[in-house]
Amino acid sequence: MSNGSLLKRSHYCGQLSKSQIDQSVVVVGWVDKRRDHGGLIFIDLRDREGLVQVVLDPNNKELAQAKEARSEFVVAVKGQVRLRPEGMKNDKISSGEIEVLGEYFEILSEASSLPIHIGDEKVSESLRLKYRYLELRSSRLQTYLKTRHRVAQIVRNLLTNEGFLEIETPILYKSTPEGARDYLVPSRVHLGHFYALPQSPQTLKQLLMIGGLDKYFQIARCFRDEDLRADRQPEFSQIDIEMSFVDEEDIIALNEKLLRQLWLEIKSIDVGKIPRLSFQEVMDRFGSD
Repeated sequence: MSNGSLLKRSHYCGQLSKSQIDQSVVVVGWVDKRRDHGGLIFIDLRDREGLVQVVLDPNNKELAQAKEARSEFVVAVKGQVRLRPEGMKNDKISSGEIEVLGEYFEILSEASSLPIHIGDEKVSESLRLKYRYLELRSSRLQTYLKTRHRVAQIVRNLLTNEGFLEIETPILYKSTPEGARDYLVPSRVHLGHFYALPQSPQTLKQLLMIGGLDKYFQIARCFRDEDLRADRQPEFSQIDIEMSFVDEEDIIALNEKLLRQLWLEIKSIDVGKIPRLSFQEVMDRFGSD
């Protein structure tokens, strides 16, 4: 096992394709599967962008460590991209037309047997939550996090283009009347006094309006001490917006534009004109706003 690899990643596994044929590449990731066939070792190497098949000859002294590699070992491989032989292509992965013929192989970190199988949703939820840091290696959870990142970037880009400023407001604040209880943080300096974690930045963003910053937004962290339900969490993030010198129509139009853009870029769906319902219509049809 290496104490510090000299290999630096050149490509993510799932980003390799026929366009890199005959190129020398370095890939780094986790051993998803290892197969020993007729003197050659095949490793499906995984990173956040997908899988690539690596072919290794363990008789090559530069590849000797491949004999020791097991599931979830972290490894680095230098090799040449080549087309897979006919009949060996894998349509289920983005790099399925190619493989990497290893020239140098290095184990960066070994792994014991894991308490859960990566990506197995049949494992009990309590066990998956206990080992959430391991389940984060699954493509399902990584897709969720990458989508969340894309949503945040779309929101930032659109609102910035609309003239908004992204401004962070304090997390340690005073208690303000909201719809739930506050989380309180005792002050070390002022004994007997407490900070409150904000249920929303409502007061703070109104102060920004008074200060002349007429278009504000942030992806705000909010904290509410209330009983857990399907639509209630102790902490969550919200797209928080405040504007001056506008009316109701301006606010609705901005939110419609934002929703249309999100659906278009995330789901490739043009939702067109969004229906508008009154509060009473929503309550009558759905029983909730």
